[in-house]
Amino acid sequence: MKRPTVVICVVLVAMLTIVAPLLAETEGESPSVFAGTVAQSLAAVIVFLILFAVLYKAAWGPILRGLQDRENKIRDDLEQAEASARKAAETLAAYEKKLVEARAEARQLIDKGRADAEKVAAQLKQQTQDDIVAARKRATGDIETAKQQAIGELYAQAATLSTRIAGKILQREMNENDHRALIEESLAELSHRGGN
Repeated sequence: MKRPTVVICVVLVAMLTIVAPLLAETEGESPSVFAGTVAQSLAAVIVFLILFAVLYKAAWGPILRGLQDRENKIRDDLEQAEASARKAAETLAAYEKKLVEARAEARQLIDKGRADAEKVAAQLKQQTQDDIVAARKRATGDIETAKQQAIGELYAQAATLSTRIAGKILQREMNENDHRALIEESLAELSHRGGN
């Protein structure tokens, strides 16, 4: 604020050094800054003070206010830029933190999904194996039952056949040819029933 005032004072003193010799023209004497009458010096001082007051009110005040306003605006802009930079850095840090959290959560979900899939696959495999074992046991049981039933039927047929043979033997007396014919007949009947 003091620098423009000093500059203006220096400019005015320089102007007075140029103008004063013109005002104090004397014959034969060399021009001097201090040459002239007291009235002229007093008039120069009064003109200087009036010029200084007019320039201070009309030019320096608005110029200084403009410079101060510009300085304040630049300061405010810098502060806003710094605040925006801090806010952007905070937002970026928050975004990066959320991104890291999202990646970790996605990794956990993938791992959980994989573990669940492996668990379900193991359960299905175990269930399939259990079903196969149960089906094998049922089939074995069914085969055993059918075998026992077939053996029972075979024994029943053998008993029936034996009873018939015994009945036929008892009804007649048999010679060796009758005996052989009866055995062949019984075997043929047994094979005929076994084929059905």
